[in-house]
Amino acid sequence: MKSDHLFPFAVCLAVGWASLGAWSPAFHEVQTVRASRLLPRRMAAFLGIHARDLLAGARGQANDQVPTVEDVEEQFRRVVALTEERKRPERIAKELGVLAHQVQLLMDPSAVVGVSSLRESFQAYGDEKLPKLVLSREPFWAVTSPLDPRPRLVEWAKVKFDRNQALQACFDEATGRRKGGWDELSVPFAQLQLAYSNGINATANIWIQLWRAVGDQWDAPGDENLARE
Repeated sequence: MKSDHLFPFAVCLAVGWASLGAWSPAFHEVQTVRASRLLPRRMAAFLGIHARDLLAGARGQANDQVPTVEDVEEQFRRVVALTEERKRPERIAKELGVLAHQVQLLMDPSAVVGVSSLRESFQAYGDEKLPKLVLSREPFWAVTSPLDPRPRLVEWAKVKFDRNQALQACFDEATGRRKGGWDELSVPFAQLQLAYSNGINATANIWIQLWRAVGDQWDAPGDENLARE
């Protein structure tokens, strides 16, 4: 399922964006780009054509609220509705980016409440260790699953809260300081690696669910690359 339609790397990394108290915009962009490389060729081509809009959505907005399962499910339904309303492909791509941002936060073990010292510290840690993180391939369950995202979203939320308990044990909220060394053999690094890789795979699978549901309507006039697929 690997795609040859890769995003230009120059478009992928933005700097100078305000902190959102969770993953940084650059972290979300890297996850989103890597998720796009796991997609079926035709869907990857669509997102590649509209990469700028997709990544604008993936960077997120200045909102410190943590997306809930209901928020992510609502965004999934929004993409379906906008597609059925025949909205422009640029709009669809941006909303797919917003969905990616939300799904990735659903994997962030530090993001269970609004802004906190733990979230800010874990964000900085994520940016610091980003070059060392690797992607582990997971099953593409969305290829044959029912087109309802909720069961997986609920499962991911539960895993996140369980991981949060382990992460909290490595941080002192009272002082805003990390406990112990957060090196590459530590629990925080393991949590970061899992969140990074799981977030990429989850993004790809949610997109595949949407592609199966309404993706045949995303081809738009002027999308020459898709027409040649």
